[in-house]
Amino acid sequence: MMGVRKKGRRKIRCSDKDFVWFVKLDDDSPDYILNIVAEDKTLILTCPLHMENPYIISKGAVFQNQAMNGIWHRYLIPFDVPEIITPKFVAALIQWGMRGENALELQWSEAI
Repeated sequence: MMGVRKKGRRKIRCSDKDFVWFVKLDDDSPDYILNIVAEDKTLILTCPLHMENPYIISKGAVFQNQAMNGIWHRYLIPFDVPEIITPKFVAALIQWGMRGENALELQWSEAI
């Protein structure tokens, strides 16, 4: 397995795991996206920013202590996304993605 690229990206440690996070313009839309990747790639989250109803996309092997099937899943975020992304918010999102429960999944056909 290839490692996670770290150049120009921020690092954070949560629950004894190392993560890399960064915000970048989406290739397919005018939106900015927060990307969070565990160094071992078990948890991979993307969060479109400045959305009316904030959500994340889980792309990793695990989400909220459940093994995933390799298909991307969308979940509503149960708390507000700040205008300016901070390490504190990133840590909260990681903790929710790792240890949270009962995330409300959105079907891809559902408008947000």
